[in-house]
Amino acid sequence: MARLMSSTELHQRIEKGEDFVLIDVLGNDDFSQEHIPGALNMPLSELRQRAKKDLSKNQRIVVYGKDHDEESSNEAATMLEELGFRKVADFDGGLMAWKKAGFLTEGEQPETLGEMAEL
Repeated sequence: MARLMSSTELHQRIEKGEDFVLIDVLGNDDFSQEHIPGALNMPLSELRQRAKKDLSKNQRIVVYGKDHDEESSNEAATMLEELGFRKVADFDGGLMAWKKAGFLTEGEQPETLGEMAEL
């Protein structure tokens, strides 16, 4: 079972420049609108095929979805482990937890800190 990662831990790993692949498993449109900086988009529906082609089983991989209630990141982590990837973490809380922690996003319509305060 993939270990869970908090927004603080993920942010620290990004800031330190640690070597891992961050995968957003939401749809292409959602990713275009907003995502965590540096993330790759591999929608859950495409993950199995793309992981075999684009990822190494020796890479550290962190997957995330929309929020804590949505199951796509958990499904993605399980799928990757079933494919033989052993260094997989599930970013618990996904994009919503990232924004609530005050970290910025990128894309066509990232939320500003002012908009986040209204949440």
